[in-house]
Amino acid sequence: MTTTVQRQQTARTRLLAEMERLFADDAGLGSLVRYNGRPDMSEKAKAMQMAWARALISVHGHDRAASVYAEYADRRQSTVTATTGSWGALVLACSPIPRWDRDRHGFLCFSCIDAFATVIAADDEQLCNRCAREHADVETTRPLWHAYSHAQFQFPGLMGEERETGESTLLIRYQDGEERAYVTGEAGLLTELTSPLPGITALPAQTSGDSRDTINLTVEARAEHARRTVEVLATFAYDPEPEQWEAHPYGFRFVSARLTTRARKLGHLDIADPVITEHTDLYRLLDILITHLYGH
Repeated sequence: MTTTVQRQQTARTRLLAEMERLFADDAGLGSLVRYNGRPDMSEKAKAMQMAWARALISVHGHDRAASVYAEYADRRQSTVTATTGSWGALVLACSPIPRWDRDRHGFLCFSCIDAFATVIAADDEQLCNRCAREHADVETTRPLWHAYSHAQFQFPGLMGEERETGESTLLIRYQDGEERAYVTGEAGLLTELTSPLPGITALPAQTSGDSRDTINLTVEARAEHARRTVEVLATFAYDPEPEQWEAHPYGFRFVSARLTTRARKLGHLDIADPVITEHTDLYRLLDILITHLYGH
């Protein structure tokens, strides 16, 4: 029991730590609200942050990623001291959200529950542009803290049975005819339908193991972006236990990977010598992948 709790805490804690690193620089917030006066991010930095955001969602699932992001954003809100200044300073759209989608992570307006919140009032209620104008004093409202990639994490959430089945799954058919659906988990990084990697192609995954409840998955995939390619041979182990309050198994957890990166020389048809690295840390693997594909 103790081991399970520690493992559950580690997954969310590590994800939170990555968000603290990823969003430490507030540059770029001016694209959402014009309150901070900070310089904008470079296009390269924006692409990197968006790639990281999509990668974190792919390996943790949208629900868990949104939950941890909401926790982090709530902490960062305390650093926002400047007031909105004027309602005209808000540059976020307020698109209505369907009534049948409910907000478990706190992204929606507290008043109407129809649109994403953009400001926080003096009583700490999060309001959309429309409700803020109707119910709040512009001199005491503050813009909500947002990362540049904020829209990637906005997720009203699902309730009831939909919450239990909201994660993506891999359907595996065994030789005796049995079919089982497994929560994709961290293998979503290399699964074509869920992967954030550009230009990805993947061979059919291979399974192994003595138990169908805790099988291993081997995935071979290739991604390409801006004359750079990366080939990944990775293994994952299935964890049937849920994480904290989640109503589904954790899914496939990353075990190890061999990464081969290549870059085409500018102005030539030659391909530079490949670089091969071995990884047992998921976030180190993500760092190499994203830096190679987007960092040059």
